[in-house]
Amino acid sequence: MRLIATDLDGTLLNEEHEVSKENIKAIRQAQKQGIEVIVATGRTYFDAFTICEKFGLNTYLISYNGAAIHDKSGQRISSLTMERDDVQYMAKWLEERDYYYEVSTDKKIYIPSNAKEILYREAESLKGTKFELEPIYFEETLDQIFSQSGMTSVKNHEEIMIANEGIYKVFGFSFNDKKRQIAINQFAGMKQFLMTSSMTNNFELGHRDASKGNALKIVADRLGISLNKAMAIGDNYNDVSMMKIVKFSVAMGTAKDDIKELCSFVTYGNDKDGVAHAIEKFMR
Repeated sequence: MRLIATDLDGTLLNEEHEVSKENIKAIRQAQKQGIEVIVATGRTYFDAFTICEKFGLNTYLISYNGAAIHDKSGQRISSLTMERDDVQYMAKWLEERDYYYEVSTDKKIYIPSNAKEILYREAESLKGTKFELEPIYFEETLDQIFSQSGMTSVKNHEEIMIANEGIYKVFGFSFNDKKRQIAINQFAGMKQFLMTSSMTNNFELGHRDASKGNALKIVADRLGISLNKAMAIGDNYNDVSMMKIVKFSVAMGTAKDDIKELCSFVTYGNDKDGVAHAIEKFMR
């Protein structure tokens, strides 16, 4: 084993959005033995960096689902931004139809000023139906969304376009399955973008060449490491591209069954030090 890539949310981070002592210990032990560790996430670079810095982890960082790569010193070594006209079209479409959305740039995460109201209205509209949300799930979802650093409210999408910032990702979300599918169908034909998902009820769009798998290959080539000596750990569909290109693919115990079936090993859940368990198993 020469290289380990791990996702953040639902994988390295537990339900309190923290990296457990056991996971930190396992990563550091792997690094001491000369194994390169990479954090690969759909989050922005500055958000992921803040998390890694908080828990004392110094790794390569793949962010925005592979649209950006930074080395251990923070130097950006790869960047795939989206065309502004396309982003404007998507943000305008989502805004006019009352979707919660995010536009992630190299500096901020832009969200509608009424973001929470949108989500509360959706939850309220599902009450009394078979799709009614469990209160705990609703609050945990809001906590996950709004725990990101760098979030900035805007009155409308035009304020985002005024900012002269590289745009890496558009994130859409709806608790309403039908409403979410309408948006997915609307953007699915835009071949200049790659669509994926990192959590229940969302969809994400980025540059067509931006994937965790492509980014991981760039880093591995840069380090001169064969992917036959690499492991990837994740829990959701935006992790699949890196799971498919490594020899050792690991699904979290909380992952969906179709993702588990893709992998060579299933570890414990993110609240049970699943990353540490996977690293220790393969190091042995």
